[in-house]
Amino acid sequence: MKPTPIRNLAQLSNQPVTEVLSSIDVAHEFLMDTPYLSNLLNRNPDVFETIAKGGIEAGFQICLSLLDQANSIENDRLQVSLLLRQAKAKGHLAIALADLSGLWDVNQVVHAITILAEKSTQVAMWSAYRTAAQKDWVQPKERLEDTGLFAIAMGKMGAYELNYSSDVDVIILFDPERFSASSRSAKEAAVRITQDFAQLMETRDEHGYVFRVDLRLRPDPSSNAIAISTQTALNYYERVGQNWERMAYIKGRVCAGDYDAGKAFFDELQPYIWRRHLDYWAIGDIHAIKHQIHSTGGHEPIDVREFDVKLGRGGIREIEFFAQTQQLILGGRHPELRTRRTDDSLDALVAFKAVDPQNAEDLKRAYAFLRNVEHRIQMHNDEQTHTLLDIPERRAEVAKLMGYGTNVELFEQDIRAVRQFVHGVYSDLFAQEERLSGDAGNLVFTGVDDDPGTLKTLEEMGFSEPSKVIDRLRNWHRGGLPATRTVRGQQLLTTLTPRLLKYMSQTGEPDSALSRFSDFISGLRGGVQVFSLMLAEPKFAEDLLSAMAYAPKLATDLARQPALLDGMLDHSFNAPLDQDSYELVLEELERVLAREEDFEGRINAARRFHREESLRIGYHILRRQADACDAGPAYTRLADATIKCMADVALAEVQRKFGDWPGKWVIGAFGKLGGKELSATSDLDIIVIYDPGDPPFPNDLAARFTQRLIAALSAPTEEGELYEVDMQLRPSGRAGPVAVKITSFEKYYQGEAWTWEYMALSRLRIVAGDDGLAKRVVDIAKKALQHRSDFEDLEKDILDMRQRLARERPPSGPWDLKLSEGGLLDIEFVVQQSLIKNAKGHPSIICPNTLEAIEALRKCDVFTREEAISLSNAYALQANLQQALRIATSGKFVPETSSEGIKNWLASCVGYGDFSKLNQSVMDAQKLASEIREEKIGRLTTDN
Repeated sequence: MKPTPIRNLAQLSNQPVTEVLSSIDVAHEFLMDTPYLSNLLNRNPDVFETIAKGGIEAGFQICLSLLDQANSIENDRLQVSLLLRQAKAKGHLAIALADLSGLWDVNQVVHAITILAEKSTQVAMWSAYRTAAQKDWVQPKERLEDTGLFAIAMGKMGAYELNYSSDVDVIILFDPERFSASSRSAKEAAVRITQDFAQLMETRDEHGYVFRVDLRLRPDPSSNAIAISTQTALNYYERVGQNWERMAYIKGRVCAGDYDAGKAFFDELQPYIWRRHLDYWAIGDIHAIKHQIHSTGGHEPIDVREFDVKLGRGGIREIEFFAQTQQLILGGRHPELRTRRTDDSLDALVAFKAVDPQNAEDLKRAYAFLRNVEHRIQMHNDEQTHTLLDIPERRAEVAKLMGYGTNVELFEQDIRAVRQFVHGVYSDLFAQEERLSGDAGNLVFTGVDDDPGTLKTLEEMGFSEPSKVIDRLRNWHRGGLPATRTVRGQQLLTTLTPRLLKYMSQTGEPDSALSRFSDFISGLRGGVQVFSLMLAEPKFAEDLLSAMAYAPKLATDLARQPALLDGMLDHSFNAPLDQDSYELVLEELERVLAREEDFEGRINAARRFHREESLRIGYHILRRQADACDAGPAYTRLADATIKCMADVALAEVQRKFGDWPGKWVIGAFGKLGGKELSATSDLDIIVIYDPGDPPFPNDLAARFTQRLIAALSAPTEEGELYEVDMQLRPSGRAGPVAVKITSFEKYYQGEAWTWEYMALSRLRIVAGDDGLAKRVVDIAKKALQHRSDFEDLEKDILDMRQRLARERPPSGPWDLKLSEGGLLDIEFVVQQSLIKNAKGHPSIICPNTLEAIEALRKCDVFTREEAISLSNAYALQANLQQALRIATSGKFVPETSSEGIKNWLASCVGYGDFSKLNQSVMDAQKLASEIREEKIGRLTTDN
């Protein structure tokens, strides 16, 4: 159901009231038409007089002063009770006058009612505690805030959104370590205080009552006492807490009592309320709650005149559910969405781009309109009702109090339009049920015999063996997998099946997609979360099936770590890679690590962050939203940030155990990491270089720091691994120390190093550590390369190395993009030889990135323009293809045995219409690059 346009929606909140009820005097006349308010007015003339002379704030201050007075009374319970009731009556009257005169809008009205309820709760709890202390049930305290007892405001009270006749929904808890009982047990004392508090608030006498108290939102109210310990509550929520209780706590806050104890409780409760992983099963659960509310609250159609403004279709609760459902799903990963007030929640969801701005503004206006209607219903006789009765004189009264005068028909039109709009937006959020049929024809998987129409539909979709597809789906639906053993899992998969088959067909490789999806769900311990997520997010489901068809390695990673699916729904997941920066990635990772308290917690958090970011980069390649020019730097930014953070974590751990290490250090990168050309499966070639100082500090912790760094980067934990780390490029390789002194580093490259080590040195880049030491290391490397320029056997050494690699690691074919003649390794050899040969005459050409180095060599006339173009094109094309293949395959890519779907996808990744043209382009590029290598370095084979 689509939202219905509303007549003049922008005027629906308070504008009619402001136009008609333009003064306190007019509001006074309207109050006389309602029994409850006219009674308050007659009994409290001082409130109206104060407002008429000093303004609405002065009138409301009367009730607050009475509450302050009541809070200071020690032993006169009857006087406390009287002051509470007088404050309630005067406060209600002042608020109603401000409301009907248009001096306060609905947000100010509900906030004032909540302040009145909150301060009343504080006074009543303090009086009850003092009474318990007099009876020696608890030890006397100077303030309620020091008692260990506290009240949590839930629902509308928690959000500062109470209506005129609201209950006070509170949960009373006590911290056993702070709550000091005496002659009674802590639990019994807390229960007695809670009973006394509720009685003081609820008991009706000749002065009325204060507020009704509802304690039923506490954990398991049928079994637990009305006051329980914080530990009992936490144990309950951890074991059997329900989604509706998580939803209720979105608005929860401490409103009275020991705020420090309350804060500690909420700190413990945060992982329960706000889950790290997106919880799309909660949508179905919350939808079920909504159905329960409809069944108990009378879920009437919109065209029925009698309307429950709170629970009815198109009512207040649907707006609140619209916001809270999305908060519940997204708030665990995005704290900025954890707001209590409905208006604030909608604004936060707009800022997060989860809700359309115009829809949010209209929902806020509709919410204000419906809250005003609710208030005017309750003004009649202070009844806890939300129903707009089908009684003409009562509807006319509400219309008049809403500012419509005698134009009841216009009021009816507006309320009907508001309901249609609200229910339309709400229904769009929950519209996830689908028929078990597809656009292409029958899709029936019940019964014993195959449905002929379904066989035909599957064949038209491209499945080669439709009967086997039906058998597989039947097995799933019968609970043949862990993911479908629950009734809920089977129901969700049944609903999802048409969409899955459609997306598989669209890949062009439906058999492969189905087979890999089967492997994927076979690895799941439960299917409800994943199936719910796929129903709620169709684009996610489509992307996932593309991965099944084209990137089985990515699909395998997802099956092993289903929590990775959460990252795909994050708002930042589709942000272009070229908009990232190292600083942003580093800041985000540091923020994640700051939440953890120890070494193990931080390295596990880094692994979770790394998995999500790696998935994001891989998916950008999969969806052809990025190529090597984007993906290589993106993988490298992630690695650089990870190395920097893990180095900080390692150093902190070493210094915690062994004391301060004042030595300076840097971490250098070689190879693909040095050139900012990492791919999905690259390892890290790094070196740790340090300066122990002069004189050297006696507690040399360089080796311990390096070992801890390697563990932080590569050790497997319950969250997996980060990278394979290779430190063999350090001086003397495995035989040398894991951390290299700056003096040893300099000495080694003055003459001891081999030619291949100088080639590796040409790609050195410092990624972390002391800036001054980094400059020294870079200067040493440049001088070493310049010195090597004069080495007479340089070209012979390089040719020998390339020929030996060709013999020992021959390419498997032209699509072995690294080792083939004219492949990536050939181009890197040509570039590195040219850099070393010309480093002395042209120091500016030393550059770790291959494409940038090619351009630098062209500018210095080391390469001709034609050579530079040929080398750049060949390198860029093959690097792009390698990036794609690294996420798509775990082995070698062989065109002859690969599917047409993956070949066509691979071609589209680099902008080619079909694979045959791409294949020819690869051959042509390799031929040109091979010719240049043969000219610059030599042939890969000799005559013998």
